[in-house]
Amino acid sequence: MEHPMTPLAGGSGVNTATHLSALVKDFAAANDDGFMDITLQTAVNENDHYGRVILDHAKESSFEMINCYKGTNDKKDEENDDATEESKSTGHCIVIVNEGERSFVTHLGVMESFKASHTILHELVNFRTADPTFNNHHHHIHVSGYYNLPGFSKGNLKKRLKLVREKRRAQSHGAHTFTTTISIVPQYDATEEWDGGLLDDVLPLVDFLILNALEAGKITKVEVDEKDCGGGVNRAVVFAQWAEFFWEKSPLTHVIVTLGGIGAVCFYQGEVVASMSSPKLYECPIDPTGAGDAFAAGFLFGIMNWRKQHGHEDCAEIGSVLEGSWSKAIIEGMRYGCCTGTACVSRPGASVPAPKDEILTFLNGEESDEEENANVEIPEDGVSEDSEDKSYYPGESESDSDDFYSSSCTEEDDESFDVGENFEEKKQSN
Repeated sequence: MEHPMTPLAGGSGVNTATHLSALVKDFAAANDDGFMDITLQTAVNENDHYGRVILDHAKESSFEMINCYKGTNDKKDEENDDATEESKSTGHCIVIVNEGERSFVTHLGVMESFKASHTILHELVNFRTADPTFNNHHHHIHVSGYYNLPGFSKGNLKKRLKLVREKRRAQSHGAHTFTTTISIVPQYDATEEWDGGLLDDVLPLVDFLILNALEAGKITKVEVDEKDCGGGVNRAVVFAQWAEFFWEKSPLTHVIVTLGGIGAVCFYQGEVVASMSSPKLYECPIDPTGAGDAFAAGFLFGIMNWRKQHGHEDCAEIGSVLEGSWSKAIIEGMRYGCCTGTACVSRPGASVPAPKDEILTFLNGEESDEEENANVEIPEDGVSEDSEDKSYYPGESESDSDDFYSSSCTEEDDESFDVGENFEEKKQSN
């Protein structure tokens, strides 16, 4: 090894919250200080080194973190023969990157006993702000690393998400509407079972399923080469099979599949409804670790920034009586996702956000001809779409809305997590 190993904050939840926090800081309009408050709910041992690394990182990255670890105190632990140091350790992972390929050795630690019921319910249901002028109170919950969270499978996450939605809908009254959207990133299933109730229990409650091509292939049993995703005509056939599979499992869920250096594609109701090419193709990425988490952060920022400018009528929650459409918001989300994910692979470290200027260059398509020629186009059945916005920079959008958003995120693990964001829309003043 040329360099010594250094412990860094990471894990899907931490990575996503870090990139999302940076995007809010860099791209939210100057007068949108309340656009998105990010809170992570996770489980760490605050007394060990790994736990302190995570806590310090959260403070440095300007997002709130709630520790849901249900461990006992040190004195009781000393008297408990069953409480080992391994069971009390903060989860950690060794990542080895060689020529763009990654290998992982993971220890779940306290995450192994972390359950969906351990999340702080009132933080998922309620807002920290209480402005009587709010008329649409929107909350987004993002769950990352489902397959790495034993305590979230077999109906446990389903119960939590249903409870949150029911409690929030019950709060709607008069002109005040409480809506909730949910996204989930399953990650790789180390057990190779690819079940855990994701498809039958959880997916019908999910608005956005975000996964990579490898995971999509494993879940659907229609696998492709991860590097070129089947290529050409075969890729179009695979997309059609994936779209049909997820449509049969959950007709109202948008499924976003990341395609590595190629870009991303979105399926809805059995069809390819949008696709986006990566702004730049790196033949030898420095470190692809966390690129999917960066994409998820960009996607969340993009869709919620678009929603902020339009309102809940255009962006309904799954199963809602509202008849809004997320189509344009998803295109904006995929643009931010591809740009943020692409920028992530050009530097070491999964929780190291790219500078604002680099992402802005990708958003505005300011690349050299050589770089543009390196892009791999997505086939005809996934036609790339462009937003109608004249500017890709939210602070320069044409919207004069004084809508106010607050966000809260929930994390699940330092190897995987649950991010939830609250977004509140302020009633227009007369």
